[in-house]
Order: sequence, then structure tokens, then C-alpha cells
Amino acid sequence: MRPGASPEADQNPVVEDVTDPPAGPADKATKFQGLVSPSSFALMLMAAASLLVTVNDALVKEALVRADTGEVLFFRAIFAMIPLLVYALAWGRPTTLLPNNRTLALLLSALAVLSLFLFTISLRFIPLATAIVLAYLSTIMVTLVSPLLIGERITKPQWVAVLIGFGGVVLMTSPSLEAKDWIIFLPILVAAIIAGRDILIRVSIAREHTLALVAWTHLMTMGVAALTFDPSWLHFDMHQYMLYAAAGVTVSLGTAGMIAALRYAAAASLSAVKYSCVLWAGLIGWLVFGESLSLAMVIGATLIVSSGIVIAWHEARKNRTKDIAADTR
Repeated sequence: MRPGASPEADQNPVVEDVTDPPAGPADKATKFQGLVSPSSFALMLMAAASLLVTVNDALVKEALVRADTGEVLFFRAIFAMIPLLVYALAWGRPTTLLPNNRTLALLLSALAVLSLFLFTISLRFIPLATAIVLAYLSTIMVTLVSPLLIGERITKPQWVAVLIGFGGVVLMTSPSLEAKDWIIFLPILVAAIIAGRDILIRVSIAREHTLALVAWTHLMTMGVAALTFDPSWLHFDMHQYMLYAAAGVTVSLGTAGMIAALRYAAAASLSAVKYSCVLWAGLIGWLVFGESLSLAMVIGATLIVSSGIVIAWHEARKNRTKDIAADTR
């Protein structure tokens, strides 16, 4: 997972895409990108994609008011598949939806679906911004366990970031928690699952189609969600189905935008931009759902976001150092 990705955003993990840049929309993007620097284009694209993903989370939260988790995720997955199928068929690239390693794709999709269900359940009970910030702990968790699992060395800036993030978690989860408020730990569990998925991606040498993993995640979501609700309870509600459709389209466009942004800039350099999701979530939560955060939770969220930005800055700096060293050889 890219540093600071929510479960929605993490449906497009950073694995090497074996496909060439697609024709059609990418050509238009390339023409626009010629007017600005590649890095600026990537930043704008990532910012827009982050907004779409956050809007998707808000739409899901609104849909949960009148439907259960299984129903919401089932229909959102159906609508989310439509843009993927249109892309694959319209530009003659159906193979981009087929994984090279089916076992790996199934495992990664299963972890994504599990994290998605837990995150969606948490949205029913806690503020949107709180859920998103706590899910972003996956970046810190990956940094913390990397030395044990894949032998990566943690530097002092990374340790500082981990400690800052831990302090943020303490502030966000401790104020006036009652027994029933255990639900606030669901996004933390989500972050742990995403971190494990990210570690699996790092240690795997498989070359995989990114869109295939996105499609398989939606398909598995449909299958699992279909088992969790009784279709006989359904009744046609135009407003509810419009929420499902909007959520499906925004999550597909958002993840596609993030994939496109990664073609023009390194993932580490874009990570800090993704934290704009927190700002969007706080604003949407306040305007749409009337949510408010305590001072302790605001400070905690700031610490978690800051820790993610430190890690992203460190990764970008490390990558630049490697590039300079390679150029001097």
C-alpha cells in the first residue's frame, strides 16, 4: 500500500503493472501533462483522486443509514465494475482484468475485502475523518515490522515518525472511551490488515496487472457481500441506488486516477498529497453528517498525518539518493 492509503484507495496496490500505458484517455492526459511538469500533473491528479475516494467513503456512510453493510458493498461493487469493463472493452484491453498469479490475486483480494468490510462497519458508528486517519496507520505499521519480516532497516527519522504516530493513536482512542466504543479500534485492525497486505506485496516478486487486482477485489466483494444479506428484503429505492451508483463510479475513478498519477511520479512523493483525504473527510463529515471532533482527536489526527508525511519525505529522499548514485556510476 502507498503510505497513507485508506481501504478504498488501497484497492490499487503499488505493484509493477505489466501493461503499456493505455491508449485513449492516457493520450489526452499526456497532452495536458505537456503543459505542466510531470510531477505537478501527478500531484493534481492524486489530489483529485483522493477527493473522489473520500467522497466515495461519505456516500457509503450515507447509504448505511438505510441499508446493511452487505447490501451497500454488494451494489457498490456492481457499479464499480462498470467503468472497469468499459475501459477494458472500449480500448481493447480485456487482459488487463486477468491476473497473472491467481493465487496471489485471490489472497490480496481477500485481505482487501476483509479490510473493506471492517472499515465500512466502522463508518456506521464513528466520524468519517476518524476512521480514515486511523486506517492510515498502515504506513506506520509497515515501517515498524519491515525489519522483522523483510529485513529493511529503520532509520532515525522513521523511528521518530512511528513514535509520533503512536502518540496520535493514543490521543485519538483514549478520550472518554466507553465499553461500547471498542468499535473505534476497527480502523486500527483495518490498518494492520492493509499493512500485512503491503508486506505481502513487497516480498512477492510477481509481476501483476494492477487493474486485475482492482477488478478481482470488486468481484470478491460482490460474492462475499451476497452471502451476508437477504435479497428478499430489498425494495426499489431510487435515492439509495443513486448512492450505490455514485459510490461505485467515484471509487473506480478515484483508484484509476491514483494509478495514472503513479505513472508520472514516485509513490513516495505522492503520499503526502493523499493525506488531503483527512481534510476532505473532516469537511464532509462536518457539512453533511454534522460530525465534530474533540481537541484531543484533532491533535491526534495531526500527529498521525505528520508521521505519514515524514515517512513519505524520507522515502522520496532515499529514492532521490539512489537515483543520483546510479547516475554517477
